[in-house]
Amino acid sequence: MSLDVELLCMYRTILVPTDGSEAAESAVSQAYEIAERFGATVHVLFVVDVDVNTPLSLSTEPVVESVRESGEELTSEIADGAPEGVETVTVVEEGDPHERILEYAGAHDVDLITMGTHGRRGLDRYLIGSVTERVVRSADCSVLVTRATEAAPAIQSADAAIDTARDALAEGGHDDVTIVEDPYEQAGYWIVRAEGDDRTFNVHVDRPSGDARIATIDQR
Repeated sequence: MSLDVELLCMYRTILVPTDGSEAAESAVSQAYEIAERFGATVHVLFVVDVDVNTPLSLSTEPVVESVRESGEELTSEIADGAPEGVETVTVVEEGDPHERILEYAGAHDVDLITMGTHGRRGLDRYLIGSVTERVVRSADCSVLVTRATEAAPAIQSADAAIDTARDALAEGGHDDVTIVEDPYEQAGYWIVRAEGDDRTFNVHVDRPSGDARIATIDQR
């Protein structure tokens, strides 16, 4: 049996977890390249990170739903970018990322997981790096790791995220707002919670691009 035929038999279902970072994007590109060549289906998975380490204020239903919506938008965009003829499945789940990735792979007979990690080390590594390491150690199927050495993200600090969130809220007509807690990083975003005009907002600030999306999670 030729190598190409062996690969065709091996890789029918590919799982690519994503958090929206450039490292994850490189894994998506690799997944599509393999799928296009061998006719595999690509499952795009986003995990809403709600494990025991998530702050209680960020584990509430409105916040989780807001992050879920971001994940649905992200996975849809990735699926829309698939090469012609490549079948995709988009999934958003909640829980500990590496556990959900492994569970999903087992439940759907995944043959290959493609994941990204970063060229840099230390505090600037995104979550996807540590998740990748856990999956590599525990997965029953093959794991292909792509490494991305990326430029510094546009929004590197909590203060910068707050400034971006304030600007976005002001553009939306909400000039007098109060930041009610420190921003929290999740899935490649800063999440900034603010109150004003008898409402509570979650502003999702994309770390690499600086784009902001406002979600109203409470109206008093």
